[in-house]
This record gives sequence, structure tokens and C-alpha cells, in this order.
Amino acid sequence: MLRNSHRPRTSYRRIPRGAWIALTLLAIAGTLLVEQTIRRTPFVRDQAVAALNEKFASKVEIETLQVSGFPRPQVIGEGIIVRADGRTDVPPLLTVGSFSASAGLMGLWGKPLHLTNVELDGLDMSIPAGGVRSAAGTSPKGKVVIDTMVAGKATLEIASKDPARLPRHFDILNLVLTGIGEAEGAAFQAEVVNPKPRGTITTHGTFGPWRTNNPRGTPVRGDYRFSDADLNTIKGIGGILSSTGSYKGVLERIAVTGTTDTPDFRIDVSGQPVPLSTRFDAVVDGTNGNTWLERVHARLRDTEILATGAVIRARDVKGREISLDVTIPNGRLEDVLALAIKSVKPIMTGAITLKTHMVIPARDASVIDKLQLAGEFELAQAHFTNVNVQRRINTLSRKGQGDDAGPDEGASAVSNLRGRFVMRDAAIRFSQLAFSVEGATVQLAGTYDLRGQTIDFAGDLLLDAPLAEMTTGIKALAARAVQPFFNRKGGGSKIPIRISGTRDKPAFGLDAKRAFLKG
Repeated sequence: MLRNSHRPRTSYRRIPRGAWIALTLLAIAGTLLVEQTIRRTPFVRDQAVAALNEKFASKVEIETLQVSGFPRPQVIGEGIIVRADGRTDVPPLLTVGSFSASAGLMGLWGKPLHLTNVELDGLDMSIPAGGVRSAAGTSPKGKVVIDTMVAGKATLEIASKDPARLPRHFDILNLVLTGIGEAEGAAFQAEVVNPKPRGTITTHGTFGPWRTNNPRGTPVRGDYRFSDADLNTIKGIGGILSSTGSYKGVLERIAVTGTTDTPDFRIDVSGQPVPLSTRFDAVVDGTNGNTWLERVHARLRDTEILATGAVIRARDVKGREISLDVTIPNGRLEDVLALAIKSVKPIMTGAITLKTHMVIPARDASVIDKLQLAGEFELAQAHFTNVNVQRRINTLSRKGQGDDAGPDEGASAVSNLRGRFVMRDAAIRFSQLAFSVEGATVQLAGTYDLRGQTIDFAGDLLLDAPLAEMTTGIKALAARAVQPFFNRKGGGSKIPIRISGTRDKPAFGLDAKRAFLKG
């Protein structure tokens, strides 16, 4: 029988003795590592639960948690629930669907536990209205330190102190926290989805340390950028807004300084895009969204607008009520009219000063329909851009001085145009409206409807001259006959007038009923 001398044979004798020793030690170390990992799982669970309990003064539940030591130290688990004060009558303070964490070689064997990276799948946070009870003012140093924690999607709800109001809700994307467990708080970066106006806010800063006994007093500071916010998601206005700024404070009182820029701001009643930019200082209650505008400096085209006020969450309806005191110290009328008039060409030009109190209730309606104004204004020198209207003003000035000759084509300026106004339901009611041209004064009261662009005014035309001096021939004789009906105290004439029609085609006429039935 031939021996198969060519068949390879494994010869354990060929392995050097040193390698045998190394393999044996490796097997022993592996066995010990597995054994230590199994033993370490309850320790890691206890440390994690203790740290969360300590930080949030809460009851913590972890559905599953497993520790792996090979090929690298790792912790995975599901179902973390953190209940504030152990309460089950309010949403949990924190819930996590699943998580995984990696650690250095000694991360799971020391105190505190030190995790290098933590990834969360499904993070929901809810801050209760009454805070969390604890004897400590700030949470003590935690028993877990995390270098980086990442959550692709998260939600944050902040309950209102008023039980009749819904909590504030935020959708957060790409949340990254670093330095969790450090005494000075954690650094963060995130994207926050803003519902109205629709857009995404990118922000970074620091959050904490967490105030265990008063979460609303937790410090926060950072910078933000709000790009391409669509104002069309707010009924009645439009444009694309961008804003940048910084903020600092505690959750229930955050000081914000920033700027906004909207190159195509518009209100649907006119549809005209106009450039609007602002600089502002505000204080925001991060727990309910209420905002106090300490200073707003806006520019609408070439007109400066100053405002102070508040944006407060409404009690009975969803949304917020805006209440502002607005001043235009020295603006241009045509800039203001561009927001409300459906015409590229303004009906009037001139310098304007204005003071008004503005309220925009929270009800579901277009901005122009729920906008409420009450104030006063004054025009120093103004001209009508409609040729026919300006011609009538020129004629009025000439005849008011007793001059029936000469052309009507001058450029008589309307001076001292002032009045008070109240706006509701897309209509402006003017009172004490008066203006002067050389030789005449007009006193009016009435309504301008923004939706229909219609005019309905009544008042008096006060002329320096008697009627007979404004005409000649047979008309002069007729004027003298009716002059007693139009005598003005102190001399001249007082003629009741009415202005009606549309903005483009106003109709001027004698209010005969008032003229011949008075006195």
C-alpha cells in the first residue's frame, strides 16, 4: 500500500510555544470580557437610571438595555421613559424609542459612565406646566457624561400654565448635543420647523445646566438664522422673509436681538410687493411663546416705522394676538399707501406723520379683515396723482380766492391734511378729516372700503370768497340769490359736499339735502 505522503497534515507542533501562550491568554481575556460585560449590564442600567433620576427628579423606566464589550464597548436599548416626579397624569418628561451608545475602553468601567457617541431614534420631550419638584436649585453633576448625542428627529412640547391652552409644540431636526453632563451645560445645534410663517430655523448655542426644580429657569443662549420663511402661510399677507439674530436668558425669559428682511412684503388687498426690513429687541417667554417687542425699527421703502408692543397667546382661540403702538415720525405717504391700494401709482404723495394703536386678533381670517387701527395722521404737503382730482383741487383753490379766470393746471399743494381714523373689517372710518389749499378748507368724515376701494364721505367746503365772486353773469346773480344758504360765519361760503364713488373715479357734488334743509 502506497502511503499518501502528499496529503497536508496539520502539525500543532509547528505553532511556536509563545503563540500558544498568546492565544491562550487571548481566549482567557475574551472569556473574562464577556463575563464582565454580562456583569456590567445591570451596573450600567443602574448608573443610567440613577443619573436620569438625579438630573430630572423623576421616575425612569428602561424597557431593555444591553451592554456589549466586543468588538468595542457599546450600549443598546429601547423604551426609555422619564416621568416628572413619577406623575402619570401628564405626558412623560422624556421618551426615547430606541438608542445606541458607544464608549471608550474604560467608558463603561469608571464613574461617571463616559459615552462617546449616543444615537437616539424617536426623542420626545415635554416640559410640565408646574416644573419638577426637587430640593436642589440645579441638578448636581450627573453620573453619565456624553461627548456627543444625535437625534435625527425630535419633538418638544411646553405645557401652558393655563390648563385651557394647548401646549407649545416644536418639531426639531438634526439635533446634536455635545458635552452632556458638564457643569456649564451642553452645546447644541439643531433645525427647528416653524409653522407660521413656514420655514426652518437653524440655531446653535448652549443649553443648561438643567434647573431640576424649575425647568423654565434653565439657561439658554445662542444664535439663529431663519431663511426663506414663506409669509404666504399667514392668511392675507405674502413674501419671503429672512431673519438672523442672537438670544440669551432662561427658558421663560429670553432676550432676542435680530434683524429681518422681506424684499417682497405684501398685503393681499393691494398685492403690491414692497421692501420691508426691521431691527428689533424683544423678550420671549420660551414656555408659551409670548413676545414683548421692546423696540422695533422698521423701514418700508424710504419710510421709517417705530413700534413697541406684544404678541400674546390668545385665550379663547388658537393663535396669538398682536398689539402694537406704531409711530411714523417722518415718512412718505406713497410708501404707506402701497400696502393698501391696488395701484402701482399712488393716489397721493407727500410727507406723513402718524401715530396709531394696532391690534391683530388671533381669529382665523385674512390680516386685512381682522386688522384694527385707531390713530391720527398729518400730511404737510401733498399732491394728488390723479390729474382730474388735482385739477379739481387747483380749481377749488383758485375759486376759493374769488378768481374765476386763469388756467386750472397749477400744482396747488394740499396742506395741513390731518385727521383721526379707526379701522375695522377692512374699512377705515375717518373723523375730523380736514385739509387746506389756498383760499379753501375741506372738512370731511366718512369711510374708505379697502376691499371694494369705494369712498363715502360727507362734510363742508369752506371758501374764503362769497359764491358770487367765483362766477360771472347770470351765474353770479343766481349765486347771490342762494348765498344766504351758504353763508360762512366770519365771511365767505360754507358748502355741504359729498364725495362718493371709487378710488379711481371719485364723484364730487353738493349735498343738496343738507344745504337747503339746514337751519
